[in-house]
Amino acid sequence: ETSVMKRYQHIMASVDFSELAPSIVEHAKEMAAISNARLSLLHVVQDVPLMGEPFGEPSVLVMSEEVEQQAIDNARQQMQLLVKRLELPDTVHQWIEPGFATDTILTMAEANHVDLIIVGHSGRKGFLGFLGSTANAVVKGANCDVLVVRAH
Repeated sequence: ETSVMKRYQHIMASVDFSELAPSIVEHAKEMAAISNARLSLLHVVQDVPLMGEPFGEPSVLVMSEEVEQQAIDNARQQMQLLVKRLELPDTVHQWIEPGFATDTILTMAEANHVDLIIVGHSGRKGFLGFLGSTANAVVKGANCDVLVVRAH
């Protein structure tokens, strides 16, 4: 019996802790169960673009190590809450990585032999249009399948 659906080995969901996050993780959980695949959750701690420079040029504020560490610890706590809330098994990898969203998602996917990336798309332009452009860029840049979960 041939199944149309591909069996995935390693599914990675990119999670940003927005209101869309539980829906993304639920999709990932179901897909992983169907395929009997490994499941990893990735949250990227991004440097924040700092607006309102004196000479009108927006610059990227690179976080100090202390601030970055706080952001990483905070993200780790949020990730654990999400995992608990959605009753995910202990086997789920929880990755917190500093960097730029798209690059980090693609790099982590490559390095860990991910064959399905799940990302969210709010359908609206988020902060500086980031969310939309991330989903878009991941679809364009990925060497594996990408599932885009849309907000309803």
